[in-house]
Amino acid sequence: MGPDGDAGWLASVRSRLLAWFEEEKRDLPWRADRDPYRILVSEMMLVQTTVAAVVPFFQRFLREFPDVQALARADEERVLKAWEGLGYYRRARQLHAAAKAVVELHGGRIPDDPTAVRALPGVGRYMAGAILSQAFDRPEPIVEANSRRVLARLLAWNEDVGTAASQERLWDAAARLVPPSGAGEFNQAMMELGALICTPRSPRCMFCPVSQLCEGRRLGIQEQLPKATAKAPPTAVVEACAVVADGPRVLVVRRAGPGLWAGFWEFPTIHREGPDPASRSFGMPVELADGVERLTGVRVQVGDLVKSLNYGVTRYRVRLDAFAGRRAKGKSEVAPGPGMSEVSWVKADSLHALTFSAASRRLIAAVAAAPSAWGVEPS
Repeated sequence: MGPDGDAGWLASVRSRLLAWFEEEKRDLPWRADRDPYRILVSEMMLVQTTVAAVVPFFQRFLREFPDVQALARADEERVLKAWEGLGYYRRARQLHAAAKAVVELHGGRIPDDPTAVRALPGVGRYMAGAILSQAFDRPEPIVEANSRRVLARLLAWNEDVGTAASQERLWDAAARLVPPSGAGEFNQAMMELGALICTPRSPRCMFCPVSQLCEGRRLGIQEQLPKATAKAPPTAVVEACAVVADGPRVLVVRRAGPGLWAGFWEFPTIHREGPDPASRSFGMPVELADGVERLTGVRVQVGDLVKSLNYGVTRYRVRLDAFAGRRAKGKSEVAPGPGMSEVSWVKADSLHALTFSAASRRLIAAVAAAPSAWGVEPS
């Protein structure tokens, strides 16, 4: 057993960390009260995203959906639009599904029962602990990226934190540490310490309220912890899209579901190299003009490459080559092709009203900045 087997050590970590948190905690919008809905929204948004990035999205989302009933009533497209730009859109869909479950199964009130909370869509062990401790002061532990790092250093845990055995050990320590009252404040203090002081590189041990209780620092190995297997590098993918102009309008398609980009609009895009993370291929290589016609029913002429951009999605690193295009002469009717639910000609200055991925929004900005380069005429 490590130091967490000592009741005195546990009490000292709790008291010092809570005193530090009272003085140093950041003023974050989801800390304004103990509303479980606000906590649920913030935790869904904070998955693999920084606090600084989340704050404006959280505020915008709450203006659009101030309570769980408003979110449950909304259609998915509106939810995705409110989430637009934050990424990890599966979380937006899970949050929407969780709101519906709260309304349908719990009368519109997020439950304080651990089993019921964990049964909500998208709510795992960590998120359930965050909601239950912060909203209802239940002594439920949490382990996420920041608190995991703090725990590994406090315990001098020298094993790969990604293994099942390590996960169980750290969760066990977290359960020992969380106090019977003030659990939400303590859990937030653990995360805050990891975010501000016990950082991945060059931890600021001189400013740490529990440095004298840290086994990792005592052994001089704090900067070597936590240990984790290196992630595999992202897989390269190449795609091509056409910004097809017809006067002031451009051609866009909407993805059918299910899938990562279900419900999103995009410029007609084909897969060219590497694995296909978004199922855009037709089973054989096609030219961009042919691909656009298969996706939209519209015959086009593809012109010059105007812009290339790079973006990441799940475990892929994608290069997207964007070409200018124009509608070919002759009759052609829009008709959604494989994987598409809708095709539309939209004025370029109205694209902002539709829901696009971050990469597509970068292309929209490029079109707005230099429409003539894409063959787009003024409205």
